[in-house]
Amino acid sequence: MNTRTETQPFGDEYLDWKQWPDQRFGEFDARKASYFAAETGIRDGRGLRALELGFGNGSLLAWLASTGAEVYGVEANPRLVEQACSLLGSGFAFGDLNAAPLTRHSGQFTHVIAFDVLEHVPQEGLGLLLSQVATLLAPQGRLIARFPNGDSPFGRIHQHGDPTHVTTLGRSKLQWFAHRAGLEVECLRGPVLPPETTPLRALRRTLLLGARGLTERAVAMLYFGGDTVTLDPNYLAVLRKRRQA
Repeated sequence: MNTRTETQPFGDEYLDWKQWPDQRFGEFDARKASYFAAETGIRDGRGLRALELGFGNGSLLAWLASTGAEVYGVEANPRLVEQACSLLGSGFAFGDLNAAPLTRHSGQFTHVIAFDVLEHVPQEGLGLLLSQVATLLAPQGRLIARFPNGDSPFGRIHQHGDPTHVTTLGRSKLQWFAHRAGLEVECLRGPVLPPETTPLRALRRTLLLGARGLTERAVAMLYFGGDTVTLDPNYLAVLRKRRQA
């Protein structure tokens, strides 16, 4: 069975549509760096071993390397793998999760990060992917995944905005797949928001977040018996190995 992280049937045409030119591979700015640090919890990566699944245009991959972490990447598109090898070295980026340099580090990865990846994986292959991730993770390691929120009507704009998205995930389905793979959901929430650059933008952000919080509570009372469901367009999930009884 193919264990590549994504299905990208359109090859380089897809990269052009995503506007990922070779010369901009691995670019990130201060705002992105702040977001990556807040979302992953990584500030100083020295002593960490991180794997990014489906690294796309390489911005997170390059940021992880800049923190001092030992960084590996897996990506289905050969052109992107070639770019990542130029960035990280030939022994650190691969087109398949079964690559020997990765399996040699089974049980040693402190972080596996999959931003905008799980929705590309056919549902029948998702269990296998998560099981492979569980094998790679260190005992205290974490899988950090971002994907369109299948529990929210506002997630549809992302889920149906890409022709290679094939699986919709909500919290119950995620818990099902995680449990079968030997993982447990430690956290499931909306992604953090990048810092604003001006006081006016920060005030507007505060007001919007307050309004969104009130809306979520109202929807919870009207439809879900008080059980709050995050309505963010995306989910951010943190999964860890399930503790043995």
